[in-house]
Amino acid sequence: MMLPEIANICEIMLQSEGFKFGKQLSIKLKTLFNLMQQQLSKQDHYDFGLRAIKSVLNCAGQIKREKSNDKEKDLAQKEL
Repeated sequence: MMLPEIANICEIMLQSEGFKFGKQLSIKLKTLFNLMQQQLSKQDHYDFGLRAIKSVLNCAGQIKREKSNDKEKDLAQKEL
């Protein structure tokens, strides 16, 4: 069985969420999750796999969209 290429998956997801520097962020995210997997407890309820990474990226995209909506609202109010 093959392991997924986490960095490539992260890069594509980040770019689809609207992040400009997806490649650099994906490398940092992969490093972060590898360090967490190595240094934190080995208990079964911890999950540092692809599902967890996907959840983090989805939340990051949601936060980015909310911030961009707030900026658009601020610009619209300034124009009035």
